[in-house]
Amino acid sequence: MSKFSRTVARNSAFGMAAHITIKLVSFAFTVLVIRRLGAEVYGQYAAVLAFGAVFVFFADLGLSPYTVRQVARLRDQPNGKHEIEKLFGSVLGLRFLLSLGAAAAIIGAAWLTGRPTEMIIGVALGTIGLVIYSVHGAAESVLAGHERIDIAAGAQVAHQVTFVLLGTLALLFATGYYGLIFANLAGIILMTALCWMGVRRLGVRPTMPIPSWWLTLLRASIPFGIIGFTLGLSYKFDTILLNIYAGDVVTGYYNSAYNLIFSVLVISNVVNTALYPSLSRQSVTKPETLPAIHERMLRYLLAIALPITIGGWVLAPAIIGFLYGAGYAEAALPLSILIWVIPFMFVTEFLGYVIVVSGAERRVAWAIAISTTINVGLNFLLIPIYGVVAAALLTVFTEAVLLSQYAWVLRDKLRHVDWNLALLRPLIAAIVMGIVVFVMRAVYLPLDVLIGAVVYIGLLFVLGVIGKPEFELVQGMRRQQAG
Repeated sequence: MSKFSRTVARNSAFGMAAHITIKLVSFAFTVLVIRRLGAEVYGQYAAVLAFGAVFVFFADLGLSPYTVRQVARLRDQPNGKHEIEKLFGSVLGLRFLLSLGAAAAIIGAAWLTGRPTEMIIGVALGTIGLVIYSVHGAAESVLAGHERIDIAAGAQVAHQVTFVLLGTLALLFATGYYGLIFANLAGIILMTALCWMGVRRLGVRPTMPIPSWWLTLLRASIPFGIIGFTLGLSYKFDTILLNIYAGDVVTGYYNSAYNLIFSVLVISNVVNTALYPSLSRQSVTKPETLPAIHERMLRYLLAIALPITIGGWVLAPAIIGFLYGAGYAEAALPLSILIWVIPFMFVTEFLGYVIVVSGAERRVAWAIAISTTINVGLNFLLIPIYGVVAAALLTVFTEAVLLSQYAWVLRDKLRHVDWNLALLRPLIAAIVMGIVVFVMRAVYLPLDVLIGAVVYIGLLFVLGVIGKPEFELVQGMRRQQAG
């Protein structure tokens, strides 16, 4: 498993470093945007982004994860390079056509739901990026399939830095969220160019598209597409409904809290993205090593998620006040509810990849479709009555439903996990840490968080959750970076 560990370590190290850089920069910038725009304008901006996120499925239809898996499997084949180039060219052409259709669907949805003209224009501008993403997505999938997530991560850093720099200028010159949209487009163009150059450095050149392949590609990728669409719908549909029924201000409060949740989720996303292509190869070459990998990853993900959840719940009002100011005090309630979705999301993302790697992506698609159907139906019924509280509670409930379905599919594998070590002990440590930060909540927030972190890490050592194997893993990552 040493080669596997080194590969994942490299991808996780580069990916984590890049995403930490992105998130530190973008987090500070998001706080600036929220403060500068105010709840009403920010709520409208969040709604513009939500429309794009819900319909972005049509621009991909699951081609990205399917391409990653196929490239990872083809790499070691005798004629693998040529087959990858044919796949690359065909996916590139198909995604470009799909992005045009998706752009039309997004603009049409904004118009049919009676959104203001300025918002429809913003949605239309955002669809330009969707078309550019068709090129970026195809190139990034080839990079991921070659396990060169470090290149894609570097491109993402460049995108975010560009967006922040130009977006800051847009805020200074009071261009509203239109300026932010144009800043984002500039970053997308740069990111796409960098990913394209990265693929060329690998020696991969797309062939001309093969239209006769398109139907076959769509049939193979549609389970992944259903996963992407239903996840996007589940995560953003509540924002659209809140904007329609509760207005821009409430939408702004809700999304200022939701942004904090997704900032945390980058941790699990980086690890799982690094694992996916490596696990795909490992499932073919060394399937006997997978159970040990699964157990260790569940333990690490829960050990990270639980203290963030309990600490965030205890300190929700202080976090909102510290970041956004007194004007966003009403965002503390949705944050205190939404924070409980973190451990569910950490685990469901990983378990979803475990199922996909085994070739059972249709079961993932069905599970997410069921959860999203429940989410959409209950949101339709409850958001018009209970507003932001319903949106937050249903986000947590939907993820719990999804986790229960994954757990059933993987019940034989999960039966062998040591849950005392993976869940119970980290939970005990997190609860003790939560008590400490609650008692010290009057202290300056960053200092309180630091004290809580020290207490929690110390308890993990005492309870045996982390120890010598983790030190060896860190040393291996350092050697990988040095090499």
